[in-house]
Parts: sequence; C-alpha cells; structure tokens
Amino acid sequence: MASSQVLEVFAGLIFIYLVVSAVCSGIKELIARALDMRANTLEKAIRNMLADPGGSITSKLIQNHLIAGTVEPGIKPPYISSRNFALALFDVIAPTNASQSRTVQDLKNGVGNLPDPRVGKALLGLLDSAQQDVDLARDRVENWYDDTMERVSGAYKRRAQVLIAVLGLGLCVVLNVDSLMIIRELWNDEALRTAVAAEAQKQVETPRATDKCPDNAKDPLNCVAASIRAANMPPIGWAGDGVRALPQSSGWLWKVFGILISTVAVAMGAPFWFDLLNKIVNLRLTGSPPPDSRRPASN
Repeated sequence: MASSQVLEVFAGLIFIYLVVSAVCSGIKELIARALDMRANTLEKAIRNMLADPGGSITSKLIQNHLIAGTVEPGIKPPYISSRNFALALFDVIAPTNASQSRTVQDLKNGVGNLPDPRVGKALLGLLDSAQQDVDLARDRVENWYDDTMERVSGAYKRRAQVLIAVLGLGLCVVLNVDSLMIIRELWNDEALRTAVAAEAQKQVETPRATDKCPDNAKDPLNCVAASIRAANMPPIGWAGDGVRALPQSSGWLWKVFGILISTVAVAMGAPFWFDLLNKIVNLRLTGSPPPDSRRPASN
C-alpha cells in the first residue's frame, strides 16, 4: 500500500510539473514569435559568421531568391538550409554568368567582396581544399555553416531555457506551485491523490498537448489552453485558509523553498517530465493492484 501511495504522489507531482512546463513553453513560443527571436538570432549569427557588422553582405544573402522564396515577402527567414546558404553566398561573392559556368577560381576572385579579410582567408582555405570542384566547394561551405549553426542552436536553446525558468518562477508564484505543499496534500488526501494520478495515467495513455508545446506549434495558444484544461484537479493555487493560505512568519521560508524546487523542475522542460511520467505510470501499473474495498473480508 505504501509503495503504491508513493508512486501515486510522484505521478501527481510530475504531472503538475508537466502541465506548468507546457504552459511556460507555450508562453515562451508566443514571446519568441512576437519578438521574431529565431529570425533575428539567425541573421545575427550569419553576420558574425561573415564578420559583417554592417549587414550589407548578410542582407544580400538573405534577399537571394533561394532564401527569400522560402518565406512570405517582408518576413525574415527563421531557418536557412546549409545548401541554400552556400549557393546564396556563392551568388553574392561571384554572381553567375549566363555565358559560362561558375568555377572555383571565380569564387576565389570574388572572396575580396567580403568585408573582413580574415573571413576571406578562411573561405579561401575551404575553396583550396575543393581542388577546383565547385560541388566539393559547396560541400565545404555547407559544413562550415552547419558547424556554426550547431553552436548557435545550442546558445539559443540555453537562452530559451532561461526564459522558461523566469516564466516558470512567475507562474509558480502566481499559482502557488509549491512542491512541498503539493506532496503534503497528495499524501494526506487520498481522493485528490487518486484523481491526479488517474489524470496522469490518462496523459500517458492518450498524450495531449501537455506532453510538450513544440517550438513550431501552429497555435501555441491552443496548446497552452489544452495544458491547463488537462490539469483536472491539481493541488495548486492560493486560498484564504488551510495549507494553501499565505504562510505566517517562518512558514515563508518553506514556501519559498517549495516554489524554487518547482521552478527548477519546470525549467527542465515538458518533454523531460513526460518521459519520466511515462516511466512512473508504467511502474505503477506493473505493481499489484490494490485490494477491492467493496469485496468483503474473509474470515
């Protein structure tokens, strides 16, 4: 009985982390779209890559039809494939000539159009390694771009995680998502514990928007709304009396500690908690079922 109770408490707690993480992810996506964070991050990364502080070369590259044609007019691209980047860069430094095919030597001659000689020197090294093969030169530039974008993507994810942590702190304070309080309520209230554990099990069996709000979600508002609706009876929120009331004197220390635990948990992201919830629920289901309370005890 005790082991089943512990698993139900953990399942309920993880489910609440999952819901709050999904809500924060949805809000973060709304902010990212409003501020055009991905497109601006990509443009800044290309300017740094080409040592182009003025943005003249970067602007020409982004306006190339291979790239501009992937988005609506007037919108900056949030993503550029390595192939399109390489071809667009070649068009910028050595525009195509209808009378003859572009050669590696043409590209070398056009490297002088780049604003920083250090970038030109690095690009010349890539072109020299291609041994007069334009396709191989394109592959070299694509690899250069992929390596740069891998680092940029890592930095963007770290910034997004910080934003989610800040949003998580605010949401945990507003909703009184106190891990210590939640554990105490789930442990002492069998009906509440059973209800939340059942909701967690439904989430695993039929995943809904609470598992994660993807970065490319077409409608993050619906994702956030579905996340909140999925929390059928979460033991969170403020109340005038009882364990959810504003704490007195030293109780604030435990309240702050509990909310900070929740904030750190939320920052780990909804996919992490969905995977862990799946394991906890499966572990709970493999255990022995509790005795049926309606069955009369044998003498």
